[in-house]
Amino acid sequence: MRFLEIILFTAVLIVQIARLIPALRQKAVIKYLPYAAGLLIPVQLLIEGYRWQMVPLYVFTLGLIIVSLIAQRREDGRLIKNKLVRVICIVLSFLLYIGCVIFPALLPIVNLPEPAGSYAVGTVSYRLIDESREEVFTEDPGDVRNLLITAWYPADVENGSPAARYWDREGVMGRAYSIDSGMGLFWYSHLNQVKTNSHPDAPVSSKEAKYPVILYSPSFYGLNTENTMLCEDLASHGYIVFAINHSYETILSLYPDGEAVPGDMDRIDELYDAHADQEDQLYETYDTAETIDQKTNLVNQILSVDDQFTFLLKTRTEDAVFVMDEIEGFNDEEGLFHGRIDTARAGIIGWSFGGATAVEACMADARFQAGVNIDGWPYGEYFASGQPIEQPFMMLSSDPEDDMEEIVGDLVYERTDAAGYYLEVKGAEHMNFWDFPLFFDVYKYIGYWGPIDAKRLRRIHDTFTVGFFDKYLKGETIDLKEALPDYPEVTMGVKGID
Repeated sequence: MRFLEIILFTAVLIVQIARLIPALRQKAVIKYLPYAAGLLIPVQLLIEGYRWQMVPLYVFTLGLIIVSLIAQRREDGRLIKNKLVRVICIVLSFLLYIGCVIFPALLPIVNLPEPAGSYAVGTVSYRLIDESREEVFTEDPGDVRNLLITAWYPADVENGSPAARYWDREGVMGRAYSIDSGMGLFWYSHLNQVKTNSHPDAPVSSKEAKYPVILYSPSFYGLNTENTMLCEDLASHGYIVFAINHSYETILSLYPDGEAVPGDMDRIDELYDAHADQEDQLYETYDTAETIDQKTNLVNQILSVDDQFTFLLKTRTEDAVFVMDEIEGFNDEEGLFHGRIDTARAGIIGWSFGGATAVEACMADARFQAGVNIDGWPYGEYFASGQPIEQPFMMLSSDPEDDMEEIVGDLVYERTDAAGYYLEVKGAEHMNFWDFPLFFDVYKYIGYWGPIDAKRLRRIHDTFTVGFFDKYLKGETIDLKEALPDYPEVTMGVKGID
């Protein structure tokens, strides 16, 4: 909880306890404490901002004020004369207080940890329009592909410059995410109170003439801000990171001009269900397979049988290639990034379906000099064709739950012709590899993600993911294996390294 929230909870608790002790109940400071707590509410709202999790406490505090006003009219200061009824009411009031604590405690506002690199971080968003591609997710034949791009980059930041919020202040993103997730209109809305370490529209840092570039592709139906913590960290180490919101195959595209374009989940569901029976049959056959060769062959079929997934991944790969084209144009145009992007040193990274995008993009476009797949299954026509990955490539995997996940990781690792890395992180499940475990730590107790601490996983990224790009985009002499003793939860396979 935030500072003023804690003060407010403490004041209300003192009032509750003091009313049990006659000597304290008559003290002026205690008698007027409920009113002080009531006055603190607008101050807390003004300074820290509104979030629905605090509403029960606001109501409870107003209730205490009403009780205090009535009690002060009684000679003994007691609202209820009957001792048994009074005890019952006291117990109920403490239970209500505990109820007021639950949601702010379970859903705290946790600001993003400071990035580990030496650069301050700037951020900016763009709408990019690909006139050469018809939009396949809409029925308008004249509609062309629009993409929301968010950048994080090394910046020169003035003292006192405000940092961006994680989501928009108006709550558009929070409402879209809450509705889509089925958790209600309010469940994620408080994330617009979370502060990042990124400063909007700050000038690019003058420390270097140019900076290498990394593209980020999000998870299936995910947002391009889902890994802001990682993107900020990369930027703080001297990379310009462009994260792609793959239009309609995302929860929402909230463009800089305020236009909000929701994702088309109905269409995505149709695509997903198109080959469900075939995939289910392959999974059932896998369960009865006895040899590793049989299992590997079935995994390859699972990865290639769904031509709708292949279609989605083709669209994503085309998005990545187009964005690289546009980034090259940024160097030649007047603007924030004019002459500041070193497109000869470009990489790509993605989580889940975005990890598959990183694999396909490296195969499709040699401009990507290095790639990282964060726990993604390698769907896509390039991978299915048997083509090798010719760039240095890292597979960062969750703690495998079964041999199928091991096989998938091995397939990417073995396909790499250049330097290859295969990392497994014990204690991390698939859903650990984004920002939400930082905000919703309680979810790990219901098995939604693994037990590894979100900040610990960020340090693993800072060491191995950033180190990988430093080695292959900046040419630094780094042996990633040397860091393994500091991270016993990480195991690493390495090939093609002198």
